[in-house]
Amino acid sequence: YADPRLHQHWLEGLRKAGREVIDIGEVPTPMAYFGSFHLRTGSCVSVTGSHNPPDYNGFKVVIDGETLSGDAIQNLHRAESMGLLSSRDIKPEYIQRIADDIQIERKLKVVIDCGSGVAGAFAPELLAAIGAEVEPLYCDVDGTFPHHHPDPSDPLNLVDLINVVQRVGADLGLALDGD
Repeated sequence: YADPRLHQHWLEGLRKAGREVIDIGEVPTPMAYFGSFHLRTGSCVSVTGSHNPPDYNGFKVVIDGETLSGDAIQNLHRAESMGLLSSRDIKPEYIQRIADDIQIERKLKVVIDCGSGVAGAFAPELLAAIGAEVEPLYCDVDGTFPHHHPDPSDPLNLVDLINVVQRVGADLGLALDGD
């Protein structure tokens, strides 16, 4: 779960530092990385809690193609002048880019458990675009994670997915983490 206030603070802070900001909205981390390439910025910030409990948040920061951590993130506080802000929806381009590269040979029935994480807004459509028949499970984005934590490394979080795969006779079950 990513606290929306952190998103707003990042936007304000980057603009106060004189940076032009393109806000691509609430997207999974891979789409943020795609956005930095697709929009030719070379940089991005993803506010994310990944698969942690809802009260945890963090940042994934890429500047000029380099992922920052530790002290490098702390050094981002220098202010200059107010930068620009624009918004872009890159979901169609993201899905099209992947669908152009990947098409499954035969129609597969796929159950996708997004664990109420942000990928739920994209993953079912993406799977359909590459030719899958999709059975969505917990794909409504809800940062309180009402069904289970979006942590596919914990076998307890896979119980519902396994049951649905068996019930619908799916070829494949996929579980995603929160971002």
